[in-house]
Amino acid sequence: MLTQFLTILIFVAIIGCILYGRRLIKTEKVDAVFGNPERAKGGTHWVIVGTSAILLVWLYYSWDIAKGFLS
Repeated sequence: MLTQFLTILIFVAIIGCILYGRRLIKTEKVDAVFGNPERAKGGTHWVIVGTSAILLVWLYYSWDIAKGFLS
């Protein structure tokens, strides 16, 4: 039960953060370049995507996802 909830939460987090990042990119200036400290702030959504993807791969290869949904 916990693994099922965690897996669904991971998928929702990945999709939500990617959609948020795409929306944020549309509203920001595209011509901002390297070294801009204002643009360097934030980015937490990409950290969430990366961490969730690593956790999802770990759950997949440890068979916890299969045990959570099939047993």
